Amino acid sequence: MFKKTVKLLLPEGYCSADVLDFEEADRKTLYNIYRNWRSLCDDLAKLGKSRAVNLPEALSEGAFCLETGAVRIISDIQGAAGSFDCYSLESNERIQVKACSVIPDLTSFGPTSVWDRLYFVDFYRNGNWDGTFDIYLIDDDDIYNQEVKANETFQDQQKQGRRPRFSVYNKIIQPKGLSPIRTGNLKV
Repeated sequence: MFKKTVKLLLPEGYCSADVLDFEEADRKTLYNIYRNWRSLCDDLAKLGKSRAVNLPEALSEGAFCLETGAVRIISDIQGAAGSFDCYSLESNERIQVKACSVIPDLTSFGPTSVWDRLYFVDFYRNGNWDGTFDIYLIDDDDIYNQEVKANETFQDQQKQGRRPRFSVYNKIIQPKGLSPIRTGNLKV
């Protein structure tokens, strides 16, 4: 992976950002991080009633970028809403990546989250932690209109400055029968 500064075409205009661009050689590094994360979770489980460590966003976003060719945003973006995670240099799209390592997930969104495309990355693919992951493209209407509390949608909660939380897998992927757009594998 290499760090570079790129110009992003955003709704606010052209803005510069520092990004990480991933290469095939990074698969081994990401897999080592994945194995270390899983090892830590397994060790914590031995202590009984200990919660596993959340899936690190650098791992999920890095794996996503490796598979899709997107770049990972690693700096603030002056003059623009910067609550997205990755960017497609090819299509000039802001990308939000949400990931899970257990089912059901509890996915949280910031009150000012923005994106052009939202992807959900399932690292507990078929009930296994084996280094594989499925990438799902989630339709905006399914997110914004999702009821997250009695008579309150995702969009309602964002307008109130709150952090909407719900299971993307149980509320959208499963009921809609979505298929992954791609399956990745960190093992080299």
